[in-house]
Amino acid sequence: MATDMTLYPVKPGDQTYSSQAVGGYSIREIELGQPLDSMKCLGIEVDAHGPQQPLVVTDGKNQQHPLTVSWLWLEVTISTQTTPRRQVGRVHVDQKGMLPLGPGSAARGTWTWEVRQEDIETVDQARSNQPNAPIYFHLEISGIGKLVDDSGTLYDLIAVRSAGQQLKVELSQWDRLLQALDYSVPPSEATLVSRGSREHHAWADAAERLENARLHLRHGEDYDALRECLSVLEGLVSAPYNSASWKSRLTSLQTQKADGIAELLSGFATFCNKIGHHRSRDERNAAADLAQMPLDHWEAELALGIAQFVTTYAVRLRNGGLMAEQPDAVTDNASA
Repeated sequence: MATDMTLYPVKPGDQTYSSQAVGGYSIREIELGQPLDSMKCLGIEVDAHGPQQPLVVTDGKNQQHPLTVSWLWLEVTISTQTTPRRQVGRVHVDQKGMLPLGPGSAARGTWTWEVRQEDIETVDQARSNQPNAPIYFHLEISGIGKLVDDSGTLYDLIAVRSAGQQLKVELSQWDRLLQALDYSVPPSEATLVSRGSREHHAWADAAERLENARLHLRHGEDYDALRECLSVLEGLVSAPYNSASWKSRLTSLQTQKADGIAELLSGFATFCNKIGHHRSRDERNAAADLAQMPLDHWEAELALGIAQFVTTYAVRLRNGGLMAEQPDAVTDNASA
């Protein structure tokens, strides 16, 4: 995934670049890095390389001395590729990561990319029109450096910037990075309930059960996402689209409340079953196959949100002893 960034001197307040590069950096890899204040972060592995034509200065004796850029300040910004661009997290460049640029200055370092849950959701929203494509970021580097010769003599201060470059991350790698960062339920979805509800173990249980469904959604596989939601509910009860399947496990509740819960849970399962799982019974496509039900990506996205709440509710009822692991024998026999 090597991405090369070349840096050029710029005049303060001027957006034009000099034709003489001062060197640049190559991004070699992005992996789980060192934590920052106990927060998991990504590590960006970079190589420094000097310019093809070294910067030189001529002294009073008409002798040339190669110059190296030693950093006073270096900033790396990663944002979404699509406009309007939105910054994605924050890249921390410590002293070890401020690799100097000059002749023979090849070196390797690591920059720390602090990516929060909100940043990940921003990326997912920006790429929602092409969910199965690689992720593209816009990368910019700017800084202020000292021009010094091999003896350490300071000749000048310069401001530099990159011309901007596209950073490509394959979808499979992005999935792996999100897993390493423990990303699961989008923050905007999680804030719809109180902190107490989110911290209940049933919430994390539901999020884990629905992980494959979210993976399908991230890849643009909307029908598979709904089928996976149905499978999650089938892991709780048999035939979850049948209200009797739920009601036979809710016998400890008042009849009216049990009816309401059974209709709620079976209703969502019915949606997943009829839209995501079953095809039309009479309409056929151009290949004479039974047609799939129309399904937009936004519908699948909302369904995943509903699934998180519905599954959390069902798991919490079961763990709290309000929904039996097995159907009540009397009720089950009566429904049969």
